[in-house]
Amino acid sequence: MKLHTNGITLNVQEYSKEGTPILFLHYLNGTADIWNKIIPAFTGSHRVLALDLRGHGKSDQPDTGYDIETVAQDVLGVLDALEIRQTHIVGSSYGCYVGTFLASRWPDRILSLVNSEGALVNHSGPGGLYEEPKEEHLAEIFTEPEPEFDSKGDFLQFMKENWQPWNAAREQSMQDYEPRKLDNGNVSFITKQSTVKEIVADLYEVHLQDWYKSVTCPVLFLPAEIEGDLTKKLTFIQEVESGLPYSKTVVIPESEHAMMFDHDKQMSREIIEFLGRIS
Repeated sequence: MKLHTNGITLNVQEYSKEGTPILFLHYLNGTADIWNKIIPAFTGSHRVLALDLRGHGKSDQPDTGYDIETVAQDVLGVLDALEIRQTHIVGSSYGCYVGTFLASRWPDRILSLVNSEGALVNHSGPGGLYEEPKEEHLAEIFTEPEPEFDSKGDFLQFMKENWQPWNAAREQSMQDYEPRKLDNGNVSFITKQSTVKEIVADLYEVHLQDWYKSVTCPVLFLPAEIEGDLTKKLTFIQEVESGLPYSKTVVIPESEHAMMFDHDKQMSREIIEFLGRIS
């Protein structure tokens, strides 16, 4: 469905209508379809939803509004439109930041958080992932122009060759992906590089400890084993979990950043066990 909220239109997918709501939020440059392998494990017990965040998938991509508060307000507007008072949130990477901000600002609306490879450590500052100033960091990341492809077929071939390990789950998540058409007739990723840059810039100096201080719901932390910086993430989790009512940390063996594609069964099992423990 398409829902108009906060001045834009968002693409929302609803997979089941009965049970306590659970909302899935994707990573940066992703879409709601990244959860295709995970969602079937929950449709029999929950009202399951996923959405394309502002600037992603089939949702609008305005020139501005990529600060975390505006994006969180987008999601809150979706919940209000669907008359959902409270929901669990499962996030991946960027989606974890959105979910954690929601839980810190509107704690009465969020029943629990599952943070998979996101909001697990600060980007900058003491103990953070990077030491350079924000502008220098952005300059290092965004050095190349946006990639362009002659056709959707060329784009998909690029994904098959570069998004490894390419498998049925990754291919399924791309079935409804329509690359963004450029003025010169070529295509590129849906999410503009300028959009990604605004999001990265907004999150770079976030002090996540301030957010977690206001989180009153249980949290499941799912740091990836071989993504990198695992020690820093575990140290950060240990710092913030003492202020949470309940938390659990699980490191799925051999897991990488987008663990929903290669470890869907283990990921689903851990979330189901977590939800069962807190219910």
